[in-house]
Amino acid sequence: MNNYVNHGQYRLSAKLVEMIHQNFQGFHPGYRDVHASGRYYAGVFTATPEAGKISRAVHLQGDSVPVTVRYSNSRSGNPWGPATTASMAVRFYLPDGTLTDLVSLPIPLFFARTPEETLEFLEAVRPDPETGQPDPDRIGPFLTARPWVAHAVQLAKALPASVSFAQTAFHMLHAFRFVNAADEPQYARYHWEPEAGVVGQTLDELQKQAPSYLFEELEARLREAPVIFNLVLQLAGAGDPKDDPNAPWPEDRPRVCIGQLKIVRTTSVEEIGDPVMMHDPTRLTDGIEPSDDPVLAARRGVYEVSVAYRTGGWKGRQAALERAGCPFSKNDAES
Repeated sequence: MNNYVNHGQYRLSAKLVEMIHQNFQGFHPGYRDVHASGRYYAGVFTATPEAGKISRAVHLQGDSVPVTVRYSNSRSGNPWGPATTASMAVRFYLPDGTLTDLVSLPIPLFFARTPEETLEFLEAVRPDPETGQPDPDRIGPFLTARPWVAHAVQLAKALPASVSFAQTAFHMLHAFRFVNAADEPQYARYHWEPEAGVVGQTLDELQKQAPSYLFEELEARLREAPVIFNLVLQLAGAGDPKDDPNAPWPEDRPRVCIGQLKIVRTTSVEEIGDPVMMHDPTRLTDGIEPSDDPVLAARRGVYEVSVAYRTGGWKGRQAALERAGCPFSKNDAES
């Protein structure tokens, strides 16, 4: 944590969270700043033989490990708002009692290249108080001057809304460095590919349904059979940027299936035993390392500031963990 403080990470994180409050329907105590509406599900992950060739990470060696999945149906910070887009956060419970997380979105690229540019982007798209929409005199010149941001925005706008969580592809937007038992490195990006295939609809069609529709649809599926996703790595080639979540890699890069996620039932934070459930994409395990992506590095600070807001501060967060008897409270609070 000292490293973050020494580099002003938490000051920047606090600015980002404040701007998120302005852009995503304010702060709602007790709820996440974005993706506030969510439910939890339990499942199991089993790696393929190919996974162990790429990484020595314990959950990629073939033995099944338990997981929890948090789905959200909206990017908004308003937990009662309409469905807009899906997100998927997966937590792996490793044999040694530690955790590792994957946080993914349906968009293929992040909107900015750095945390500072992210802050500028959020300022540019901040809704006008009178119209509730971004000011074209502000967002227009911003996107014109940054065509890479405009490209990511257009890709996001072109994505259909979800018909089902079980038929939505999700992408971890950052590169990671995978290291196998022979210390051979390989950079790659994660993708969750649904076994049921990808199907979309217009946002208007989605919003004709009740706000809880995507959760109820998934839970109806789970009463019939598990929902299955394949975890696929897109392998980096020579010259592919590893530190820029806004930069696409060529479509012809090799893709390797490294495991299968089987979601089997609903669960809750009470059953899990962690009332906070902060999913941190930088919480890694031996055999998987972060790239030099500055947006990835900033995410822990943003999430921890957000957690402090929704739990009543750092002391409130730790007290909540201890009251719940969370077995990871000490490790998690110090991370």
